Amino acid sequence: MTSTTGPQKVAILGGGMGALTTAFYLTSQPDWRERYQVTVYQLGWRLGGKCASSRGPNDRIEEHGIHGFMGSYFNALPLMSDVYAELGRTPDQPLATFEEAFLGSGFTMLWEWQHNKLAPWPTRAPANSTPNTDGSSYHGVPTAIRAILSEIEGMLGSAPGVPKLASDCLNALLDKAKQQLEIPLSEGANHPLVGEIKTARSLISGLVKTVDVLAPSIAAHATDLRRALITLDFYAALIIGALSDNVQVEGYDRLDPENWSDWLKRHGCHDATLKSPVVMTTVNICYQSPNGDTSRAARMGAGCYLNWTLRACAYMGELLWSFASGTGETVVAPVYEVLKRRGVKFEFFHKVEALRIDPKDGNRIGAIEMTLQATLKDPERGYQPLIDVKGLPSWPKYPLYDQLNEGEYLKATGIDLESYWNGWPDAAHPHLKTARTLRAGVDFDEVVFAISLGAVPYLCEDLVHERPEWREMVANIPTLQTQAMQIWLSKDAVEMGWAWPLNPEKNELALSGTYFCPPNGNANFPDLLKWESWPKENNPKALWYFCGLMPSYEPPPPFSDTDYPRRQSERVKTQCLQYLSATIGTMLPKATVQANNLAGDPMGLDYDLLVDSRETGPGALTAQGVQRFDSQFWRANIDPTELYVSSPPGSVDFRLEAWGSGFSNLTLAGDWIYTGLNVGSFEGATMSGKLASYALTGSPALDTIIGYPTTPRPDLSGRTHVPPPHDAAPAPRRLKLVS
Repeated sequence: MTSTTGPQKVAILGGGMGALTTAFYLTSQPDWRERYQVTVYQLGWRLGGKCASSRGPNDRIEEHGIHGFMGSYFNALPLMSDVYAELGRTPDQPLATFEEAFLGSGFTMLWEWQHNKLAPWPTRAPANSTPNTDGSSYHGVPTAIRAILSEIEGMLGSAPGVPKLASDCLNALLDKAKQQLEIPLSEGANHPLVGEIKTARSLISGLVKTVDVLAPSIAAHATDLRRALITLDFYAALIIGALSDNVQVEGYDRLDPENWSDWLKRHGCHDATLKSPVVMTTVNICYQSPNGDTSRAARMGAGCYLNWTLRACAYMGELLWSFASGTGETVVAPVYEVLKRRGVKFEFFHKVEALRIDPKDGNRIGAIEMTLQATLKDPERGYQPLIDVKGLPSWPKYPLYDQLNEGEYLKATGIDLESYWNGWPDAAHPHLKTARTLRAGVDFDEVVFAISLGAVPYLCEDLVHERPEWREMVANIPTLQTQAMQIWLSKDAVEMGWAWPLNPEKNELALSGTYFCPPNGNANFPDLLKWESWPKENNPKALWYFCGLMPSYEPPPPFSDTDYPRRQSERVKTQCLQYLSATIGTMLPKATVQANNLAGDPMGLDYDLLVDSRETGPGALTAQGVQRFDSQFWRANIDPTELYVSSPPGSVDFRLEAWGSGFSNLTLAGDWIYTGLNVGSFEGATMSGKLASYALTGSPALDTIIGYPTTPRPDLSGRTHVPPPHDAAPAPRRLKLVS
C-alpha cells in the first residue's frame, strides 16, 4: 500500500535537534495523525546529534562539549517549556518541570590579557522580569538597544571610580536616548539616537584618556573603571553601527561580507576595546577561528556577529540557562519521550548512505539508500533506547546489546556505530551488512534532510554534482572539528584556588569562554555530580568541562582508514595533557603540583587530584601522575555529523533555505541552513526545525519564528534567493490526505 491511500509519509533523516524540532512542530497540529506519518531515521543508538550525551563509568555524564542555553534563545527556551508541559512528570519525579530543569544565572568569567598575564574579569548580568517561556518579547534592534541602555544605567550606578560629573552627564544622555527610541529606527544613520550615543562616546573617550592621569587617586578602582569604559565603548559601537547600517529595516545579511572586527572598528571601536574579552566572547563561543586554528584571528561575518550579540543583550530572565543534568537527560530524552508518545516512529541503527535523484524526474528525490547497522530481536516492540539513572531517563554509552541480534559481536569488538570510520561490517562478516532502500511514493512522500552539513558531500553526492547551489554551499560554508574533555577532581573549586565567590542560590557557575586556548571554553558543573553514581570513598567534588576547536588543514582520510578515530583521540589526549600541565595554575592556583607538594610546577595540574574511577570495584588499580588522566573523559569530534558549522564573512549568502533545496520533495533542517541567525547553536537548530515544519505544512507561522528576517535576502554573490516574506509567504507544500 502506498501513501496515496492514506496519510503521507515524512522521512526525517538525522536525530539531532533540527530533526527533533521538525518532528515536534509537524506533530503539534491537531489533525497531524490524519494527514501524515512521521518517521525519524537515526544513526546508531542515541539521539541528539552534536548535543548527544551518555552515561559512562559510575554513571558519569559524558558530553560532546559544554552545552547550555543563552537567555536569548527565543525559540529554544519556549520549545523546551512546551516539551516539559506535555511531558507531564509527577512532582515526585526528578526534573519534573521546566523550572527545575533549566537554571538561570548571570555570572560569567572573562579573562583579559593585561600586564603580560591573563587576569580574571568576573561579570554579573542582572536578572530581568522577561519570562523565558515566550520569545515574543524580542522585537529586534529596539529591544536590544533598550536592554543595552538599561545595562549601561546599572553599570554607571555600580562602577566604582567613575567621576560624578561624568556619571551625571552620561545618565542625562541615557534618559534622552531612551526617549528617542520612540522615533522609528527607519531613520537609520540620521536617527537622533546616533548623535546622542556619539556624544556619550566622546565623553567615554575623554574618561579613557584621564584614567592614567587620575591613576594615583583612583588606584583602587582603576581596573574596574577601565573595564567599565571598555564595555561602554563596545555598547556604543553596537548601537551606532546597528542604527547607521539600518539593520532593523535592511537586515543583517548586507553586513555579512565584512569581518566582525572591521565592522566594529568602522563604527569607532577603540583598539583597547577590540583587544578585550568583551568583544571576543561571541567569536569564541561561536567557534569562528579559520580551520579551527585559534592561533589565527577569528573571522565572522559582521551581520552574524551583530545579530548574535544584540540578541544576547536582550536575554529573557537571565543571561544563561544551564541544564540541571546532562544535555541528554535535560533536553534530548524529554523531546524523544514526547514525540514517541505522540506517535512519531523512530528507526535507530539506520545509517544514511546516499540520497538519489529520481531518474524520471530530476526535480525530486527518488530513493534513500541506507545501511541497517543492527537488527532487533523484537521488531514489533522497537528499540527501547533509554536507561534509568536515579530516576532520570538517560542515554547509555553503548547500544543496549541485549536488544540486538548482533549484540554479542558488537559488544565483543567494541564497534562504534556512530563513527564513519568504524569499518562495520568488516570483510569477515559480510552477512551482517543489510542494505535498505527507501523509495519515493512507497516508503516516503517527503524527505527532511536534517543531517549536519559536514555529511552533505558524502550523502548528497548526486545533489552536489547536479546543482550549483549545493556545490557552492559545500564550498563556501566551513565545517570545523572540535575537542572536549571532562575531569573529575577530589577538591572543590574554592579548595583549588578559585577566588571569586559564586552564589549557589543563583546557580552561579565558574564558566568562561575566553581562557587560554585551545580549548578556550571551560566550566565547573559540581551540581551534576548528584546525578552520577560514585562510591563514598571515591567521590569527586568538582567536575570541570573544557571544549574548543581543533585545527584541521587536511581533508580526512577515507572511511576505510579505521585507525583514524584512535589517532585523533590520542591527539586530543596529548593536547589535553599539555593544556592542563601549562595553564591550570592561572585559574586554580591551589590545584598545581607546587601548591600541593610545596615544590614543583607552579602552573601544571597536580594529576593526583583527579578522581580515578578505576580505583574501586573489581580489578581496582592505583595510578599516579598523568596516568590518572587515562580514567577521565575526552573526545575528538571528527565525524562528518559532528563538525561545527562556521559563519565566516561572505558565507551566509550560500546557506539554503528550508524550502530551498531545489527538489520538490526535499526539505532541509539543521543549524547550517538559512535561519536569519545563521550561527551554529541549539537556537539555530530550533529555528531550522520550525522553518522545515513551515515549509511542509504552513505551521508554525513565520512571524512566530523569533528572529527570522522580515526583509528579503539580498543577492550578495549573484545568487537568487526567493525567501517567503512574512506578509506574503509563498504557498507551502501542504501535506494533505489523498483520497
